[in-house]
Amino acid sequence: MARKPALIEDFDDDTDLPLPHQPLPNTGPQGPVLEAVQSSDDDDDDDYPPRAGPASPSGKSKSPFRPPTSEGRKNTVTDITPYKSWTCIYPIYIDAKRPYGTGQRRVERAKGVWWPLSKDIADAANRLGLGTLHEVNKSHPRDWDNPGRVRIQWKKEGRLVNPVIKTKKQLLEMICLQIQMAKPENVPKPPYNTLASQPVVSPTKPQVSSIKGKQPATAKLKSPPPLPPKKTSGRRVPVPPEPHPELASRVSPYSPAISTGVLVETVKAGMNGNETQGGAGGPVHGGLQKGKRKIIRLRG
Repeated sequence: MARKPALIEDFDDDTDLPLPHQPLPNTGPQGPVLEAVQSSDDDDDDDYPPRAGPASPSGKSKSPFRPPTSEGRKNTVTDITPYKSWTCIYPIYIDAKRPYGTGQRRVERAKGVWWPLSKDIADAANRLGLGTLHEVNKSHPRDWDNPGRVRIQWKKEGRLVNPVIKTKKQLLEMICLQIQMAKPENVPKPPYNTLASQPVVSPTKPQVSSIKGKQPATAKLKSPPPLPPKKTSGRRVPVPPEPHPELASRVSPYSPAISTGVLVETVKAGMNGNETQGGAGGPVHGGLQKGKRKIIRLRG
């Protein structure tokens, strides 16, 4: 029985690379795995710059490749159990606009700041050399529009991390001092202004109808009685000086007021309210009715 002819392919592709005349430097795991090798047919050996031999363990690699460092990575914490004993600080604790002694401001007004942010508190604690954990989504119940909470470790194993800070009040005061030096425009300076600037609206006079005859009682316009002034207990809280900074500089970037536009709509509603009050004093003819005609018949 005849055998089938077998086809044999000859691989004649010249893929051999010339070996380097000089040993490759030992660059360690950080160096490149492959390097370009030039053929000796094109260039002479004298054209190559002298290369160093195998690097010692203490030597540093000159390769441009660098592994990513931990500084460029964003540190995220999923388990806050080790940080439970750290002191929690909210921006409302150092807010100069808040009243003192009601669970809000805990430092003197002159030592606080007008527009505190949780990021500023975390940066100030880092400058003081304290352990810091910034929780951007936590908020105080009375300060919902400015979220952010900072856990600070100012005691470690019963010892003070910073010998200057011995109590929680000193911790708040030192943080305020750091923020005041970084943002001097937010420093409260007496005398404080306790009255917010409000536009003055002149009272409108009631319009009297010029139509003669008897009119229903609903057609008579009466001016509403003036509202009694609101009674405020305690001292008035001062307001920050104007002009106020931008909204992004007053609250946290994670504030729901920025995403939903609550503060912007509130300001617009206040501005539009004055225009509607001014236009409401015009003549109103929709509610007025004509007088009834009486027909008198005379018999002759």
